[in-house]
Formats: sequence, structure tokens, C-alpha cells
Amino acid sequence: MPDETRDVVPLAVRRALGAEAEAGEPTLLAGGAMHDSWAVTARHGSDSQELVVRVSPAGRADHEKTHREFVVLRAAWERGVACPRPLAWGVCETGEDFLVMTRMPGDTNPRQLVTSPAFAQAREAMLPQLAEHLARIHAIPLEAVADAPNLRAPAPGEDALTALRRQTEAEYRQLMLDPHPAIEWAFRWLDRQLSSMPAPAAAPCIVHGDFRVGNIMYDARGLTAILDWEGAHVGAPEEDIAWFCTRVWRFGPPDLAAGGIADREAWVEAYERASGRPVDRGRLLAWEVLQNIRWAVITFMQARAHLDGHTVSHELAAIGRRTAETELEILRLSGVVAEVRGAG
Repeated sequence: MPDETRDVVPLAVRRALGAEAEAGEPTLLAGGAMHDSWAVTARHGSDSQELVVRVSPAGRADHEKTHREFVVLRAAWERGVACPRPLAWGVCETGEDFLVMTRMPGDTNPRQLVTSPAFAQAREAMLPQLAEHLARIHAIPLEAVADAPNLRAPAPGEDALTALRRQTEAEYRQLMLDPHPAIEWAFRWLDRQLSSMPAPAAAPCIVHGDFRVGNIMYDARGLTAILDWEGAHVGAPEEDIAWFCTRVWRFGPPDLAAGGIADREAWVEAYERASGRPVDRGRLLAWEVLQNIRWAVITFMQARAHLDGHTVSHELAAIGRRTAETELEILRLSGVVAEVRGAG
């Protein structure tokens, strides 16, 4: 319950700023299925700071994941990525864990960003901004995150696309509720693509792991921060580039593949300019098919949580019904059906 995680905030602030630091009245922020995020004004002597304290309840805490996120976020902030500055992480005696970071300015409403005329200028500015900061994430040296515990990575010499394809199919087999011929077809399509592809040109790198419009903050001038680094791991640059194009994250305009703010080719070209390296379009297509399969598997997971009675929720049930639109996108991307205007 939020009242339980609220009690962690003063302790977390003292851990971040020192024993004499004081926390004002915390305000619970929206969002976060696994954590509670509290906005708080902290004072230490004559200085004050606007902070966010994210607390994971004891029953849902994952101490290694929180530590890992802190390490990667610190490395990103030190290299100029637009993100909160992490100040501390820790574990309470009662089992909760916390992450303390600076509070960033801006809004997080994705639908407003992609549809409101008031943010037309922001949308135009954000494409090169997002590309630049994603390129900075991918340029973080692996040595800078060497102390991150159990940072997920492909096996030595294994293609990141092959590794994630294998992991995704295992999750699919475990979670599927009914047969899904479109997804079975897509796995076979991916295998054919992989068998004919050259080895990836880019070396493994740090990837954000959930790079999408719903995880960014913005204002009228564009990007202010990239949030939610829990899924950061070692992978391939195309993983983030393609996830940004997954249909579900467009929040309205289905014809603007890149997060509902630009077309796919403009997004890829912006990344190429920012990173200084070319993106193989064929490999990127395979990644985008796989990322849509991943989203379909997530819809299974959400539906099962509702149907099994673990978390009875109209929202989870509704997400479970989105599998079909994702299957249509998979078939379109792999060339089975033509673009369907107005779908999704």
C-alpha cells in the first residue's frame, strides 16, 4: 500500500543527502505497477532539491534489478544522456528497496505528445534529440557498468537477435492461451531471415531496453528526460531502434511508425547521423517483427494475470484483447498482408 512505501521516503532521502537531510511531505506520482514513486522536496542545510524516491514494496522488490538500474543510470547521466541523476539506492530492513534520483521537468503523457497541436514544435524537435541521446546510451563503455549485478547479455559470440528470439519463443510457449498461427509463422520467417543475414556490424552495447514514447518526458521545446531504465542490458542498437517503432507505442497516428512522431526512415536516418554508423534495414526489419512478437507475448501475460484471478483488472483484460492487432502488424511487416489503413 502507498502508506507503507511513503514511510521509506525520509530514510531514502537521508541515505542520498546525509544524516541531517529532511524530507518534505511526499506526493505520490501516477504510474508504476511494480513500484510507488514519490515526489519530495528535500532539504540539507540551506540547500533544497526536488527528488523522486521510487520504492518497491517488500513483496515485489528486486534488489539486484534496482542496483543494476542505479549503475546504468549513473553511467548514462555522467555521459550527458537526458535522464535523472541517480543519488542513492538501498534496501530497508523490512525488505523494501528504493532508488533516489533528481526530479526532471516536463510531462509524460504520450497521447498528448503525439496528437496535440500544442506540441507540434516539440515533435519536430524531438526526433534528432531522441536519436542523439539514444546514440549516447549505445556508446556507454561496458567497463562503465562493470559493477552492475547480473547485467543480461548474449552469450559470447552469439547474435543478440538470435538470443532474444530464443528467449521470446520460450516465453510465448509458456504463456500462450490459444494457438496463434500468425506468431508461429513469424518465428519461422525470422529463422529464414537469420539464416541468410551477415553477422551484425555493431558490437554489443548497452541498450535502454524499453525505449519508447511512453518512457520520455518532454516540454514545448522537446525532450527533457528518458525514464524507466529497469530493462537496461547488453544487446544490439537495433533493439532500441525497433522497439521505438512497435505499433502499440504510436498512441494514435498509425502511419507514423517511429513513436507516432515521425516515419520510420526519418527516425533511422536521424540515428545514423547521431551515431555515425549505418543501420542495416533488413536486420532492423527482423528486429521490428521480433519486438512486435514480444509485445504480443506481453498481452498474453497481462491477460493471464486477469483470467487466472491473480490481478482482476479491466485494464489487463483490455490489453489481452490487443493481441490480434499485433498479429496483423507482424503479418504486414513480414510481407503477408498489405498495410491496412486505420488498423491499430
